[in-house]
Amino acid sequence: MISCNGIKVNERTIALDSDSSETCFVSHAHADHTSAFFGKNKKREIIASEETFLLVGSAPQKHSVSGIELFPAGHMLGARQLRAETEGGVVVYTGDFALHDSYTTRAAPILSCDTLVIDSTYLSPSLIFPKRYDVMESMRKFVTSNSDSTIIFGAYVTGKSQELVKFLNRECRIAPVVNEKAAGVCGVYEKCGIKLDYISAGTPEGEEATRHPFVAIMPPRTVNFSFGAKLSETFGRKVKTAVATGWAASTRFPVDAAFPLSDHADFKDTMRYIYGSGAKRVFCANSREEEAASYLNFVGIDAAPLANADKGVQTTLATAGQR
Repeated sequence: MISCNGIKVNERTIALDSDSSETCFVSHAHADHTSAFFGKNKKREIIASEETFLLVGSAPQKHSVSGIELFPAGHMLGARQLRAETEGGVVVYTGDFALHDSYTTRAAPILSCDTLVIDSTYLSPSLIFPKRYDVMESMRKFVTSNSDSTIIFGAYVTGKSQELVKFLNRECRIAPVVNEKAAGVCGVYEKCGIKLDYISAGTPEGEEATRHPFVAIMPPRTVNFSFGAKLSETFGRKVKTAVATGWAASTRFPVDAAFPLSDHADFKDTMRYIYGSGAKRVFCANSREEEAASYLNFVGIDAAPLANADKGVQTTLATAGQR
């Protein structure tokens, strides 16, 4: 039914966000989930949303695997969950998911299943996000109170940058400057019906925008105090730096403001999904699997890292109540 290589459906193994099978499910277009698109096997069958194919620059395929369905996952444009009917019962794989609406996508539904393979990125009691409305309001106030400064947001090029563009359009009446790669992704979002107002860096419009205080979105690894100081010297005006990431809830960043804006489910929403699914077994996937599975076992949920799926669920239910 399920192994570390994927889900077995009608004698076919479907790899989950990996290239370990002839048939691969790609939950969304972030680079750490799309290896199936770029491997040497060009005949591999890929199951993904049409938006995901467009975002990775590949022609959409029509999947031919019976017994599976795809459902929205929140997270970003095109993100999907997979539900599979197997000999051992219903299996659901969430991929990266979010149970809240964002500016660019709708919340994921909680799917009922017997076995749940869930993203465990934020499955720790210490990783709880503030209310989303409060985070967005803090961002709005940061932007409006620094209107005499150039503001640089650090955000991932695919997904988060587009949500920030939409936020700045709607809440601040600003068209931000984005780099060429982010502009390309914005173009795909627009083809899929999500209107975005942005300015591409390196264009005449972009050059004109930088003559005055502007707001820009750049990859997070480049945005810090040092970068802000260099820009301030270049433009002869104040520069404010910021990042928008769920990790701002638990990590300090070398910027003027860090906003815990995430496109993932936090601890509370991840637990809400687990309980709401009714799953008898849970496998933790994608990040922090060992730690997450240990916590779930401690609170009485039959869980294991996905890498241990071939060994069966290693549960500590017998000892959990004694701790």
